[in-house]
Amino acid sequence: MSTATQEPESETTQTSANDKLFISEKEGTKQYLENLHKNYTWKKTFQTWRNSKPLAQLEFDALNSVTNIFTKKDPNIEVKILDTEIDFQTEKQASLNDKKKATNYIHELSISNKHNLDAASRKEIVMVHGYGASLGLFFNNFESFAEMPNTNFHALDLLGFGLSSRPQFPKRKQTEKVIFKNKMIKKIKDKNGDTVEQVIQGEFNIKTSLDDVQAAENFFVDSLESWRKAKEIEHFTLIGHSLGGYLSSCYALKYPERVDKLILVSPVGVETSGFDLTSYDKSNHETVLNNNILNEALDVQQEFEPLHENMKKSKNGGFVMSDAQGHVTTLPHLPSFFSFIWKNEISPFTFVRKSALLGPAIMSNWSFSRFIDLRDETKIMKMHEYCYGNFSGKGSGEYCLPRVLGPGVLAYHPLLKRVPQGIKCDSLWMYGDSDWMNSSAGAAMCQKINKGGKYKAEFEIVSKAGHHLYLDNASEFNKIVSNFINED
Repeated sequence: MSTATQEPESETTQTSANDKLFISEKEGTKQYLENLHKNYTWKKTFQTWRNSKPLAQLEFDALNSVTNIFTKKDPNIEVKILDTEIDFQTEKQASLNDKKKATNYIHELSISNKHNLDAASRKEIVMVHGYGASLGLFFNNFESFAEMPNTNFHALDLLGFGLSSRPQFPKRKQTEKVIFKNKMIKKIKDKNGDTVEQVIQGEFNIKTSLDDVQAAENFFVDSLESWRKAKEIEHFTLIGHSLGGYLSSCYALKYPERVDKLILVSPVGVETSGFDLTSYDKSNHETVLNNNILNEALDVQQEFEPLHENMKKSKNGGFVMSDAQGHVTTLPHLPSFFSFIWKNEISPFTFVRKSALLGPAIMSNWSFSRFIDLRDETKIMKMHEYCYGNFSGKGSGEYCLPRVLGPGVLAYHPLLKRVPQGIKCDSLWMYGDSDWMNSSAGAAMCQKINKGGKYKAEFEIVSKAGHHLYLDNASEFNKIVSNFINED
């Protein structure tokens, strides 16, 4: 495939408050994206779909294309791709006889910098990805971590994702439905053309309990702990993005002695809401959530600057907005299709698998936009094929989503209910200035942690970045993370 070399005349793609995918603001983005889709013919789509290369080869090809990490000539910097066997077993695996039991393993990219080597002060850094992703998305960050002397860096594929084992996800234990009743307030035009509010009563049924939430969390948390034991790492700095941020928080709460510092990159599940099962009253199913379709967003700067001065850098409040206490009272409008797959716990990646030849074409809408800044069609295609290989693989960890999160990606066991009183280390909470995640809840979290006085919580907004801030503005992200890790 050819690399586009000519940029159209000055043209900038801006991100509106309603966009859920951050698009690069570089000149020519719109035209370049159109050319990518135009060049992705059905023949090339078929080649992606029928690609016979194993996922491990797709990963190496992609990373070798977009990063120089494998070609470093410094003898003190060692890069390896590893699969580490762990002793973690799911409940089903443990029930099988020895001949049928499978060995699980965690896949990682390891970077060891032996400059100023000192075993006593050696830093260990672990980085985990978000929902449906894999370690390869951190390609813009590898060289920054490689430059940290006396440091071991580990980018992991969480159990059930990427090239790590994909065992069957634990079945739900809850049998009776939990019913949330909610009011939807829809603004409509009456016969006279005046705007009026139409109140619609609705119900949302789920089959998740707090035990189910904990079982889903432990699938990842305990397998990470098994990996730590296998690697003989005593403690480390833990970095998690999105769902990985939520799970990293859960790990730090369960194994606090193992986490030196915690870095949460646009973490999901922070805010409290009416879907909080710890406050659920079976005798009164009415939730305080209102689904205001045309409700105007809060003024982010005016409303949340008192929580943290960096909130004024945010361009929008995210998919949902919380109050000064981190509580969400307004649900965004959820399309009926989205609500259906959430209620029925259908993985979005099922559609990629079932769509056959259409799968790569559907996915290209995400991957081409996500990797547009590479500005090299060959590199973008290698990342697209790698991501498609991940998305179309055996379903496993992806089934956690409706177990731990309700509609509007609101947690059934919110981090705000657990972290302020349970955290035992300093933490950094990061968001993009155009992030669709709720950064105001992160600011509220930092305020609550800092009020405790024992541990410090820092809050940062990365400029020119969306939800994948480590990728959208890697230089600023890398600098902030490096400074936090190295500060006393």
